[in-house]
This record gives sequence, structure tokens and C-alpha cells, in this order.
Amino acid sequence: MPICAECRTAEAAIEDLDVEPPQPWCVGCATTLVSAGDPVLNYLALTGDAADYSRALSRRSTAVLPFG
Repeated sequence: MPICAECRTAEAAIEDLDVEPPQPWCVGCATTLVSAGDPVLNYLALTGDAADYSRALSRRSTAVLPFG
């Protein structure tokens, strides 16, 4: 399993597909992005922990997920 590209200590839960190459994020670092107003919207779930990120995204972000 990949390690988070930001903290480099935690296991990645999601992979940001809007950057090249795709960047892995742990739940903690990805949730911090949501709080900062720069959420990862186009992502691939890597672990079951991605559900925690999805819940944080839906509760704390006003960003709209792309449709279609």
C-alpha cells in the first residue's frame, strides 16, 4: 500500500487523480485539505478508510462533485 505523499508516515487511503502523477493521501492529510477549502474531489479509494474521507468531504465541504 502506498504511503501518504504529504506526511510520509501514514498509509494512503485515497489517490488524487487530478494531478500527474496521481498523489496518495492519508485520511488525516486529505481531511486537512477539506478544512482548508481545497478538497480532493476526483479520487480513487485505496482502503476502507476512504469512507472516512468521503464522510468528511460531504459534511465539511461546499464543493460540488462533478456529475457524469
